[in-house]
Amino acid sequence: RQSKEKECQRELSRSQQELLRQENRLQKCALESKKSREGLKKALERPSNIGKLIALDKWRNRQEDELDRQSDRTRKQQVVVEDKRKALVQASKEKKILERLRERRLEEHRMAVQREEQAFLDELGCRIGRSWRRFQEADEVRSEKRD
Repeated sequence: RQSKEKECQRELSRSQQELLRQENRLQKCALESKKSREGLKKALERPSNIGKLIALDKWRNRQEDELDRQSDRTRKQQVVVEDKRKALVQASKEKKILERLRERRLEEHRMAVQREEQAFLDELGCRIGRSWRRFQEADEVRSEKRD
């Protein structure tokens, strides 16, 4: 269970790193998209040839499309991170449950061993007591015979 928990931690870490990369790409795409809109806006404000305007518009469209695709990839990676986080939480819960169960079984084992030891000591005490009484009785019989 510990290895499962550690594996979940590693997977979460990897997915968080990937999310960070996707978010960085998204920021770059957003910046490029903003530049393309500003470039087209500036071109429209001054006299430009139609070919240049068409090229700027296509560039802007490509940047907007790339921004949309990157936004989707980033959202999907966020879902992956959340799933990995949930898996880690579940693995941690399972580990704690198993640890508690192991501790409970260990305590039950200790109690059983303690009961066995106590039973052994009780039996030993009874035997010693019986032997002692027999010894005393035999000693009394010997004393009476001397008298």
